[in-house]
Amino acid sequence: MKYTIVGCITKYGIEQIKPFVESIEQSGFNGEKLMLVYDISKETIEYLDSKGWLITQSEPQQHIILQRFRDMYALLQSYETETDVIIWVDVKDIVFQKDPTEWLNTNMNKDILAFSESLKFGDEAWARLNAGTSFPMEWEWLQNEEIYCAGTIVGKKEAIRDLFIDIYRWSLTTSNPEQLADQAAYNIIIHLNQFKDKVQFVKQQEGFAAQLHLKLKKGDTLPYTEILPKIDGSEVKNEKDELYTLVHQYDRNEELKQLIENKYK
Repeated sequence: MKYTIVGCITKYGIEQIKPFVESIEQSGFNGEKLMLVYDISKETIEYLDSKGWLITQSEPQQHIILQRFRDMYALLQSYETETDVIIWVDVKDIVFQKDPTEWLNTNMNKDILAFSESLKFGDEAWARLNAGTSFPMEWEWLQNEEIYCAGTIVGKKEAIRDLFIDIYRWSLTTSNPEQLADQAAYNIIIHLNQFKDKVQFVKQQEGFAAQLHLKLKKGDTLPYTEILPKIDGSEVKNEKDELYTLVHQYDRNEELKQLIENKYK
């Protein structure tokens, strides 16, 4: 299998993306790396180029959180590559602790991999506001489903391409235009009949993606669906004491943020 890590950035400088870029280098990943960029400096482009990233430039026309899905659909539609699998990740708040292909080669068995945040929609205030007001019809059943993160998705190239355009179009149909509804739309889509059998729903304790926002901001105050990741200095591990492949949202705690960023200076 051939893999491509894909990110998207606007208005970020070198220092903001350095932990992400350097952690991938240090992980030993030797697949393709592709960055969709909007409003960034020449110096940042040169930095990415020096680290072996392919760069595609686009012009901002909508909120970037939504437009990125439309643009990635168009890019993957025309993208001439032999890659089999796209690893779609946020950039500013993710680092890789291990080469992602190690886990994926062993564990990926469906077209789309969705990574849990270990909480049901109805049990978190922001999720109730965001998803509940954006898609009130679907909320009747969505509130009882686990939250899966739209900032960490893995998929076979054609499957994730078509997922992206569905996320974009669903996000345009929201009942509450004041809310950015990409994550709510994503969670609805992966449970629809035409997608759900192609989705591998991955728990945090399986060891690929550690989603730290709830742990760092809410602690033990919520009814989580599993044990959350544990933090050991600058490393994040599961209950088997295994390093997670990637760590997401580490910047919600200033001390942890500094520990991790210091590793990649």
